[in-house]
Amino acid sequence: MVSDFFQLTPLPGRTDLFYPDLEQNISKILPTALTLFGKKYPKNKVLLNSLNEKIGWQKIKESEITNIVFIVLDSLGLKQFNEYSQLMKAKFETNGLALSSVFPTITSTCIASLRFGEMPKVHGIVGQKIKFTEIDNIVDTLTLKTKTGNIDLHRAGVNVKNWVWCDFPMGNDPTISYTSLIESHIANSGLSHLVYKKPCSIGYASHIDSFAAAKRVLETPTSARRFLDIYIGSIDSVTHRYTTESQVLKDEVENIEFLLFKMLKRLNPKIAKQTAVIITADHGQENLTQEKTVTVTSEEEEELTALLKSRGRSGRVIHLYSKEGKHDELADWFVNKIGDKGVIITPKEYHKFMGKGANTQKIIERIGDVQVVLGENASIYFGHSGNYDPIFNLGLNATHGSLSKDELLVPLIVARVDDLLG
Repeated sequence: MVSDFFQLTPLPGRTDLFYPDLEQNISKILPTALTLFGKKYPKNKVLLNSLNEKIGWQKIKESEITNIVFIVLDSLGLKQFNEYSQLMKAKFETNGLALSSVFPTITSTCIASLRFGEMPKVHGIVGQKIKFTEIDNIVDTLTLKTKTGNIDLHRAGVNVKNWVWCDFPMGNDPTISYTSLIESHIANSGLSHLVYKKPCSIGYASHIDSFAAAKRVLETPTSARRFLDIYIGSIDSVTHRYTTESQVLKDEVENIEFLLFKMLKRLNPKIAKQTAVIITADHGQENLTQEKTVTVTSEEEEELTALLKSRGRSGRVIHLYSKEGKHDELADWFVNKIGDKGVIITPKEYHKFMGKGANTQKIIERIGDVQVVLGENASIYFGHSGNYDPIFNLGLNATHGSLSKDELLVPLIVARVDDLLG
């Protein structure tokens, strides 16, 4: 299996939690892709050392590329890719790499890293539900709603783009035409206002619709080089409900790749000849089990008010913001509460998970000064059991955010259209 050859470093004393690989990392995919349009980056910002050895990348470099199709399959971890993909996996040896996601392995942070081509410490979207001192509130970066007051920040007229610490790499380049395809219910909403310079998403209603729209976009004449960004979120939804080990997930992966390949076969041959396809994922998922559930009772929540100023969350990671002078006591409280079901991370270790300089004050203000990172199959709930659907078991049965191999490792495929189909 491919994942057996990608060695992650385990956390001390753990066999289920690992440090992200900061070199072979999803944050380097976009800069690598843009080298095909003549962009220049330092060697440590791209994946060229690894890709130059791949036959598929060598074929891409043989002649001019004027179109890049960049597909993100939300939650398709490397293990599930190995088990369930057929068409894409057939090209992995010659056209693929195993990569590490970022910390935390949550959609907001990972998508921002893919869109900006930067690590979370650079772009600033360091979690899903994190604190923004700009408004002194926890904000869900997926929906752009506040924890206190449930205010929709976009509708309230708040300019959240000022909260991002870096620039969108294609925002000021007139030679690149950037288009995004995404599910209609999230197009140009929530996270989009953080990760795009301006609204540029076209909504789609189904996989057939998404790939039909992609074909039309690619075949529409333009004098610019075209970058087509396709986000597919259905694998994430299916995995949350049916786990990583289900026929349903296998069917979904096979359905997506079948429709993708069908569209590429129908693409205008002249367009196809100048098109590179890049396929990846933002993170994987970890299955949850009842015996690994941690429940913080309402009484314990009341007890925590003496220690805790705010609480955020990125799936299987809890972001804690301690009251003044209560940092150590808060960390100890959660050490005792979760036991061997996870670990506690504090700022002195942040650089190991996010890179050098990740323990600056502005990062600590956003992500908190205590991180609860859950281990294998573990979950944590505050004031309730987490059993959302006891009758049909259609609730949350797998999720992500933490640092298991299944959450961290993802595939990358790069190919010309004819090579991918061959």
